Amino acid sequence: MKTVAVVDFGGQYTHLIATRIRSLGVKADIVSSDSFTLDSIPDLVGVVLSGGPHSVAEDDHPTVGFEVDTCPVPILGLCYGHQILAKMLGGKIACGRDREYGLAKIEVSVNSVLFSRLPTNQTVWMSHGDHVSALPENLKAIASSETLDVAAFESTDGKCFGLQFHPEVSHTDHGLDILDRFLELCTGDRPWRPEAQKQQIIKRIRSQVGNDKLLLLLSGGVDSLVSLKLCLEAVGPNRVVPLHIDTGLMRLQESSDIVAHMSREGFDGIRLIEASHLFLKELDEVCDPEEKRKIIGRVFVEVTKTALKDQRLDSGWCLVQGTIYPDHIESGGSNSGISDETIQVEAVARSHTIKTHHNRVKEIEDMRRVGRVVEPLIDLYKDEVRRLGRSLGLPEHLLNRHPFPGPGLGIRVLCSDRNASCIKDADQKQLLNLIEPFGLTGAILPVRSVGVQGDSRTYLRPAVLWPMKDGADNWNRLIEAARLLVNEMPSINRAVWSLQPLPDGLVIEEAFVSRERLERLRGIDAVIRTRTEHLTDIWQMPVISLPLRSVQGKEVFVIRPISSNDAMTADVFRIPSGDLERIQEDLEVSFDGPILLYDITSKPPGTIEWE
Repeated sequence: MKTVAVVDFGGQYTHLIATRIRSLGVKADIVSSDSFTLDSIPDLVGVVLSGGPHSVAEDDHPTVGFEVDTCPVPILGLCYGHQILAKMLGGKIACGRDREYGLAKIEVSVNSVLFSRLPTNQTVWMSHGDHVSALPENLKAIASSETLDVAAFESTDGKCFGLQFHPEVSHTDHGLDILDRFLELCTGDRPWRPEAQKQQIIKRIRSQVGNDKLLLLLSGGVDSLVSLKLCLEAVGPNRVVPLHIDTGLMRLQESSDIVAHMSREGFDGIRLIEASHLFLKELDEVCDPEEKRKIIGRVFVEVTKTALKDQRLDSGWCLVQGTIYPDHIESGGSNSGISDETIQVEAVARSHTIKTHHNRVKEIEDMRRVGRVVEPLIDLYKDEVRRLGRSLGLPEHLLNRHPFPGPGLGIRVLCSDRNASCIKDADQKQLLNLIEPFGLTGAILPVRSVGVQGDSRTYLRPAVLWPMKDGADNWNRLIEAARLLVNEMPSINRAVWSLQPLPDGLVIEEAFVSRERLERLRGIDAVIRTRTEHLTDIWQMPVISLPLRSVQGKEVFVIRPISSNDAMTADVFRIPSGDLERIQEDLEVSFDGPILLYDITSKPPGTIEWE
């Protein structure tokens, strides 16, 4: 079958590229940049070079083992792939300058083969530090942005193409159209019609587990719920044991609600284990976010093993997790490990760890290596999981719940032992100089948050912004200032808007995961969710407790409302001012009016969660 090879350089979106190509009717195989050759795939019709966390300035940067200028099929380079393709064809790369993260505007050439029939002005999604600075005579620029002369190029013979942006993500307006145009150049045949996804996965489950029983960790979210339905259809209810562990890190009344909710939907026999004391004991005085995630994952396994013994399942069992592809790739994995008669996935693990998900800790990985972990959704994105859930007959009110991280509020309570490094005066001065033209002032916060920039993990400081004059805030101006900061300041990966001026700044305090902080966050999170439940376009809204206080002693919380389809990219959702005012009024009455900050950072550069 005619196939496009997606060469994996460890990009966060490599798997998504293949998914988009398959959705357009062409078979796509993910292949390792180390081992791929042009004759390794029969009936090869095109090559796509993925993004990645590397720089062409590195001595050992990954490349391809074939001559791109004599390649007999069309080649498309994306982000890092765009840069390495340009370099191999004689172009020059500028490193570490003109960084761009998030939405950008490009202007395309009317004479472009790749952009033919598409608008001249487009909105695209960028995530890069390096860029192509000069092209040889055999290449021509076909798009530019505010900061880049070469946002895209193509060869004069119409065989090689490079895009600095990511057409595969949903935030690029005409991304699918661009990929479709590239596939037109590769082949006129679109025969790819995969088997029904549900049947593929059910077959895979049966093949892996044989006669074993399945212990399924049920969080109540859409991923674990869809996994439960698939397992019930695959092996029947007598071999599936749903288990919900109350970690003490859940939202308000979440554990009891999950059991009641599942019972109303006909999912009986769910075991509820109260283990909050174990998790809180292990998390005491732990600040590092990666360490917190690993602890939560380890304790999950320990509690699960105890449950197995209680259920007399010491042998002949597999653990079922609702892991989806973004969890896997952010934990540093490229190869999903799934293969069947239709899809062969071969990839090298070049991707960087952004954050270790609780279902990717060492104890889980050890079990995966011996085939004791079943992950029905490992190849899917959140939007695909929801579509699959509909085909399984699950109700919309369950499918459309806000995603909630496995580590729960444990990663939404930021911790501090006050040993943070000092903020440089030069950085603070640069911040003020950059935002003053927007009518804003602000400060760099003495905490850190996780980000993803150029396919690499960052752990940097957020900046807080507020208007110089009361009532002078403007949403578009705030968003533009936030984008400028993360592009211009290497020490910043996130920006937040303060709903009230902070002339005296915020002070860091010693604070860890504790029942008191969790209860406070649970209550505030419940108020905010209640006041915004009518805003159905909010895909997810983490509420984060920071280890900061105002000089008046007010606690500090962050709201992070975003819109997304697949969790790989996300945009800021604007809550109407009237709803924000009602939230603040409720918090004033019930919680003595904490300081509320509003995260206005896209993904990238800021991950959806702060840790």
